Amino acid sequence: MLVDPAALRISPLNPRVDTPHAPDAIERLADELKAVGQINDAHGETAADGIVEILAGSRRCAACLAAGLQLRVRLHPDLPRDEAIGIAYRDDREALRPSFWDLAGGWETLLGRRIVTSDSALARLVGVDKSTMSRGLSFRKAPESILAAFADRREISLSQWTDLAPLIENDDTREALLTRAALIAGKGYAAPRVAAELKAAAAGKVAIPAIEVRNRHDRVIATIQPGHRGDLTVKFKPMAEAHPSYRLEYARLVHEKLVEVIKTFFDKDA
Repeated sequence: MLVDPAALRISPLNPRVDTPHAPDAIERLADELKAVGQINDAHGETAADGIVEILAGSRRCAACLAAGLQLRVRLHPDLPRDEAIGIAYRDDREALRPSFWDLAGGWETLLGRRIVTSDSALARLVGVDKSTMSRGLSFRKAPESILAAFADRREISLSQWTDLAPLIENDDTREALLTRAALIAGKGYAAPRVAAELKAAAAGKVAIPAIEVRNRHDRVIATIQPGHRGDLTVKFKPMAEAHPSYRLEYARLVHEKLVEVIKTFFDKDA
């Protein structure tokens, strides 16, 4: 059915229910809708008060409102909650996927309102594993001082949070993270830099630079990146075109440097 977008509202099941859309992105989509029309249906259901709630298609709804167009909505009457959640969280959407912060907020709402009764059941419905679900719920309860260090918490990725969460939960590293977060709050650093600064603080270092391995011609052939958990990552430059004898020489140089790093990096005074 075609519906006036001003008469609609976003479903509380939609992970973008509290997410403001970027005005320039909505303007571009509005121009596209005026030029070629609406290609994909929005999906919705009728609430108890008779208002149609959008399960998927909040950007299209905002763009139609901006363009002065009606929104084409596919209505799903008497939809079971698990199917409604599946539509709201489907991962084949043509728009950008909601941020991890917004997804986690949606999960928190579904559990808090007892729409879904358990973490494991919700994880199955929204298509994530239970570990990701657990990380997302802890993300929403993170110390405000940590979140304030990021210019926009919606930029924090799942992988960044997966690295930081254990450090916040650990009594030995939590204070270092809180201290560093307070120092960089308000500086407008991008999420990758903030994550790197916090992980470096947990390691007791100002930074954790990569160590370069150079050949006799002073060219970088590999890097060794120490991690905040005591791990080491070795990255070789491509050697497909190198003569086999050079590959063996490079392996020897990397081995020697790796032994040197292991001897020194984990010494707190190094």
